[in-house]
Amino acid sequence: MSHLSQNESHRNQQKFAVRRIAKVYQRGSSSSPEDDTAQRAEDRLRHLTATDPLTGLANYRRLSETIESEIKRSERTGREFSVLIFDLNGMKRINDRHGRPAGNCALCRLADIFRTSCRSVDTAARYGGDEFAIVLPETNANEADAVGRRICERLSNDREEPRLSMSVGAAVYPEDGTTNETLFQAADRALYKMKHLKNTL
Repeated sequence: MSHLSQNESHRNQQKFAVRRIAKVYQRGSSSSPEDDTAQRAEDRLRHLTATDPLTGLANYRRLSETIESEIKRSERTGREFSVLIFDLNGMKRINDRHGRPAGNCALCRLADIFRTSCRSVDTAARYGGDEFAIVLPETNANEADAVGRRICERLSNDREEPRLSMSVGAAVYPEDGTTNETLFQAADRALYKMKHLKNTL
């Protein structure tokens, strides 16, 4: 099943929850124009439904929406953008050997590296258990490769235990794909090609 089909029902449920809870706040709130409790609650809910609770990065919903937005912007401007996807190597081994708290800590360490490596216009997201992505507006293939290498190097230079490494794949719009789905597929192929090369070295 594709990433899109897996998350479509979740996305609809989240939208429904936001509207329903906001209505509850509105019914219980004062009609005074100074009382913006309902609006604050709705804003907070929207943030929660777009954020990964463990790492604080964007979640799949926000990642997908960002890619769709970048596609539309690129159609208008003619400028390309890139998507990087990352897979943390040996996550099961880390959990089995060091425990799940250490595994969660490893994910958060990676998220911190993303935050310090990204520009303000980039969107870093966790969209699976040990799967991450970054959307890089107005970034070509060479620039995206440089970003991916820099992030991998920063992780490999992190001396905290357990030591971490990851694989990365890149896709560029429109060269590698023109939809959310085809961009992910192209980046997936590049990522697993990198994994295969590592395993054969």
